Amino acid sequence: MGPLQMRGLIMFLPQFVRVFWRLMHDARVSLLAKAVPLLGVLALISPPLLELDFIPLIGELDWLLVGFICLKIFIWLCPPDVVREHVSNVARGV
Repeated sequence: MGPLQMRGLIMFLPQFVRVFWRLMHDARVSLLAKAVPLLGVLALISPPLLELDFIPLIGELDWLLVGFICLKIFIWLCPPDVVREHVSNVARGV
């Protein structure tokens, strides 16, 4: 990943957080989908994963991997039309 791609990713992060926040508060998204990120956080603070934090580099990678997988599953479980609606609203600044 080059510096320009990393810059684009960092600049997109606030928009992604807004879409994630809106999806978490949307009544059309199922409780199962909303539970996935919460379960991911619970998994990250569980004792076996906390022990990995003491190993350099691996401790950070597990946080990134669990976070990425949970967010992908969350988006996958959300209704596609609801996701498109929120993405377009955030892109327009609404």
